[in-house]
Amino acid sequence: MRIAKTAKIEENKVLFNKWAKTYDNSLFQFWMKGFHRAALEYIKKHSATEKKISILDISCGSGELLKELVKKGFKNIYGIDIAPKMLLAAKRKLPSYAKLYEADVNKLPFKENKFDYVLSTEAFHHYYDQKKALQEMKRVTKRKGRVIVADINFYFRPIHWLFEKLEPGCVKVNSAKQMRELFNRVGLKIEMQKRTFLFAVTTIGIVE
Repeated sequence: MRIAKTAKIEENKVLFNKWAKTYDNSLFQFWMKGFHRAALEYIKKHSATEKKISILDISCGSGELLKELVKKGFKNIYGIDIAPKMLLAAKRKLPSYAKLYEADVNKLPFKENKFDYVLSTEAFHHYYDQKKALQEMKRVTKRKGRVIVADINFYFRPIHWLFEKLEPGCVKVNSAKQMRELFNRVGLKIEMQKRTFLFAVTTIGIVE
């Protein structure tokens, strides 16, 4: 099991390091913005004092979501990614107060109850232990804070199975029901789940 986990991490690290040079291609970022939009809208709507809100973007990639948070006035922002070249791309476009770390979602380098929002957009299907990842996301979220997962959903299990076989580094694409079950298993109270993009379902859970 340890070998399989290590292999999957390395597979994804290699994939996203190679992708870093072209990740900001406008066509792909149009796709990514479909996943970012729901999280951005929710945070802005429910956060009256931007300066006090702490946000962690898991698998932040080249920092596009963090850049949008900066535009909206948020300053206490963090990002992690397993690919150092993605983090270099993010660092070039973000202000110095954005804190970036090379880290694995299954072992977050933060104390408990640190963030108001913990986000994962278009990345959850790459996590080798999804329950553990969600537990870690919950652990570092404050009481009454939100965990937001926006991930791919192609409606039908056969398409998910095919995607899992064809996309490098992919582990599991969840149905909406499976995502709700994961949230419930780790003790996150589901506040909202809806299709927020043609091929995306966003699930928001509250830490009680």
